[in-house]
Amino acid sequence: MISSETRICGLIGDPVTHSVSPVMHNAAFDFLGLDYIYLPFAVTKDRLARAVDGVRGMNIRGLNVTIPHKVAVIPFLDGLEPLAERIGAVNTIVNDEGVLTGHNTDAAGFLKALLENAIEPGDKQVVLLGAGGAARAIAFALAEKGARLTILNRKQELDWAVELAGSVSSFSGRKVKALELNEPNLKAALVPADVVVNATSVGMSPNDGQSPVFRELLRPGLVVFDIVYSPVKTRLLSEAEQAGAVTVNGLDMLVWQGALAFELWTGAKAPVKVMRDEVVRALGGISFGGVVGAGERKTTSVALVGFMGAGKTAVGRVLAEKLNKELIELDSLIVEKAGKSIARIFDQEGEIAFRQLEMEVTREVAGRKNQVIACGGGVVLNKINIDRLKAEAVVVYLMASPEAIQERVAGDAEVRPLLGDGDKSLAIRELLAFRQPFYRRAADIIIDTSKMGIEAVAEQIIAGLKKE
Repeated sequence: MISSETRICGLIGDPVTHSVSPVMHNAAFDFLGLDYIYLPFAVTKDRLARAVDGVRGMNIRGLNVTIPHKVAVIPFLDGLEPLAERIGAVNTIVNDEGVLTGHNTDAAGFLKALLENAIEPGDKQVVLLGAGGAARAIAFALAEKGARLTILNRKQELDWAVELAGSVSSFSGRKVKALELNEPNLKAALVPADVVVNATSVGMSPNDGQSPVFRELLRPGLVVFDIVYSPVKTRLLSEAEQAGAVTVNGLDMLVWQGALAFELWTGAKAPVKVMRDEVVRALGGISFGGVVGAGERKTTSVALVGFMGAGKTAVGRVLAEKLNKELIELDSLIVEKAGKSIARIFDQEGEIAFRQLEMEVTREVAGRKNQVIACGGGVVLNKINIDRLKAEAVVVYLMASPEAIQERVAGDAEVRPLLGDGDKSLAIRELLAFRQPFYRRAADIIIDTSKMGIEAVAEQIIAGLKKE
């Protein structure tokens, strides 16, 4: 039970809605019976100094630090442990009675992940994409092991790469190149490379369909490590695998850097397996950008969840016909029950009233057999809804990029009340970023519909159902 004695740890960054660190750390605290809690805090750049002061003022035990604060947070701390000082980036803060010390567990977490996959970086040609906080840790970790580095970064922040290359060169005594991340430089760097590491946010949810490396540059024998963990199999890793490359995802690095931070805060040995298992569960059984198995549950129905415009109704109609099941549209049932449109429910009674109707309709529908249920975009926000659906249905998350969603819902303002009257693109991105973890957590199968036709999506769902 949370009390005045409960120690608080957390995460600061912008954004933080995608992070699975809270579930990972809270599972570890629970497993060891520690009176700790871990919370995510969305902190913008202009509020960073005040947020750090708040750590002292409220005696928060420690923080993880993520994009974009790993370097910017340093001036607000009281000191750095030697590795963090050498790297020039912090991903973990420890508060000892008001004295804040910055640590870096990214470097060790990255090396643990490499070695677990039997990859020894010594004397290898490594191309590192990015020069932010995580990239700094990775660069020093690789240099310490004797790797030969080339750092590529986008033109706007090329000076970061140049500074990092100089620092690593001084540390290792071996020349490190820094180049603009563009097609000619990437092609030239990858020809002799043994390993490429993506330490940028390109490919991270909700922009899952992007990759920092052109498909034709990938080849058999190349090791491709993407530190992005949501989705676990990014477009980069998927294309690398198709090209015959060896792939490593960001899951192991996430878990190991978290385990090391956990030990700094608590003094207890981290339950690494518990943390890994919880991350896998939070990511929906692990999404590989395609099909995720639904386990041993005996089900006869399929429930389609996802953001507006993801294709739930259109795909549901085709899927129901192919599977010879009844199509149920939850939003249509809500309209029928209320006797008014969804837009009017929102306008006259508010979102809370709508969510109550949604829960009632879900309860009525969920226990029936042999259905394809097209759910509303927000059904996943209530865990009761998902628990009820899972009793009889495989839950399929139809994922789509913000660009695809915007194109599909253009002109639908009257039936999309949550988008409001302002900037639709911004509203879509913000709402999707908030809901993404809920969709993933609920899903048994995840399909990216951004560039797929309705028939193809239905066929991929059927293929996924056959794998159970």
